[in-house]
Amino acid sequence: MHTYNRVIITIMTIVMAAVFGLASASSAYDADDPIVLKCGIDNPPGDMKSKTIKRVGDLVEERTDGRIQFEYFYGGSLIKKPQFVSAVARGIADISTGPVSFITGKIPELSIFEIYGAYELDRFLEMQEAVEPLLTEFMETKGIHHVMVQYSGSTVFAHKKKFLKTPADWQGQKMRLGGRWQSELGKQWGSSPVFMPPGDLYTASQRGVIDGYMLIWDIVYGLKLYEVTPYIIDSGFSNNLEIVTMNLEKWNSMTPEDQEIFTKAVDEVKPWTYEKTREHYKELKQDIIAKGGKIHKLTSEEKSMYLKDALELWPKVREMSGPVGNEFCDIMEEFREK
Repeated sequence: MHTYNRVIITIMTIVMAAVFGLASASSAYDADDPIVLKCGIDNPPGDMKSKTIKRVGDLVEERTDGRIQFEYFYGGSLIKKPQFVSAVARGIADISTGPVSFITGKIPELSIFEIYGAYELDRFLEMQEAVEPLLTEFMETKGIHHVMVQYSGSTVFAHKKKFLKTPADWQGQKMRLGGRWQSELGKQWGSSPVFMPPGDLYTASQRGVIDGYMLIWDIVYGLKLYEVTPYIIDSGFSNNLEIVTMNLEKWNSMTPEDQEIFTKAVDEVKPWTYEKTREHYKELKQDIIAKGGKIHKLTSEEKSMYLKDALELWPKVREMSGPVGNEFCDIMEEFREK
């Protein structure tokens, strides 16, 4: 009888511990003691990359009744853009955003997303849906929860004195480029690749440290780079994958219910930011022209000359990317510029 009672007591103790453990886990934070997510965003607050994260934050805060809150650090005040993976994995920031070209040197598996024309811009949403399962799984090995891909639009080539209509126009130019593979192409075209943060480009262009650069529209506009590099090429092809990163431990500290709220908010924002970014780019291009900038959209023939060299890098990218990188390449075969 005593043995029976001890068994019953042991079972009840285990059950009660499990119940209280679950209750404790689910009540580890609340509106009075919330999870606060520090968002280290190198972009200014008016930039679409910043607005996208802010929109996710607003939805999550509202739908969790304040159990999860966002704190924003814009303009590189917390971390710089090249740290959007390393600093987030270490918990210096909880959320950030950046282009893969800044990290392909250390994370070669993502190299294919740096290649010009790796995906057709009009198929961005399809491409995003196709790569995210593998991207989520892979980034967890880096201490990162993958949040979403941000739409960056068309590659921009800008120069102080001339339009870079073809690769031949790069000969002898000092060009700021964003990553390993873009630098390799720049060298192939006869330029001297230079890397520097976007915030340094205005002064570098003024002083002749560089002749031009590769970027995206919102940074060209936000930093007023069109004032010092007014000859701007709108290429019509992709140049990078911009991903929103989140500290994996912070993600795992959330309850399954709040993770679901967070994920649904992100899914809701994805089509919104895609359409808003496209509208935003149209408006800022018009404003750049109104302020003295000159924009040349590549013809089909000019575009094909650029893409021919870029797409010839695929075999080399496969060789350097490892098994996971080749899985990404396999996925992207469907979406790349033909």
